[in-house]
Amino acid sequence: MILGLWVLLLTVYLWAQTPSTNKTEKAAIRRAKSLIVSSFDRGLPSVSLEFFLKNEGGGAPIKWEVNDCGEQDGNPATNDRRDPPMCVEADFEAKNLTSVTVLVSVGTLKGGPSRVSALLSVTISDLSGISRPVRRLGDLPMELHRPAPRPPRDPPDPVGALCRSPITEDRALRYVTVKYRPSPH
Repeated sequence: MILGLWVLLLTVYLWAQTPSTNKTEKAAIRRAKSLIVSSFDRGLPSVSLEFFLKNEGGGAPIKWEVNDCGEQDGNPATNDRRDPPMCVEADFEAKNLTSVTVLVSVGTLKGGPSRVSALLSVTISDLSGISRPVRRLGDLPMELHRPAPRPPRDPPDPVGALCRSPITEDRALRYVTVKYRPSPH
């Protein structure tokens, strides 16, 4: 009987917590989507982050999610004492099959979204899994339209290997011999 009561109380408690968490996450995502990109990079137009990413991604679907900006270390003793930042991560796959991740800080996990936001990172990952950071949000269009790197060509021959046939003593003497001609006076 007591065990059943505890299970019921725990279920009600967890059920009551889920909507507020979802409300907080939805508010954080709404906040991130509505951020004006010119506040991160003055060279960009005054459009929302959602519009900018949809435009640069060619209409590709964007996955929005809330996380702790990679700050929590998994130790409940230290994580319970502080209020880690709340980030919204936007991920999409561009037409050239590169994936883009934009990470924006929008508040704190306990305090919820705030008026202060910051662009933390923009990263592009190619098909081979190699990631490269994009220094400014305004550089994203150029980086997305940059042609894929070509594989390296055959390396050039070393300096001493000018001819591909083996050098014989006779051939070496022909290259080294200088004919002396007296100058006509």
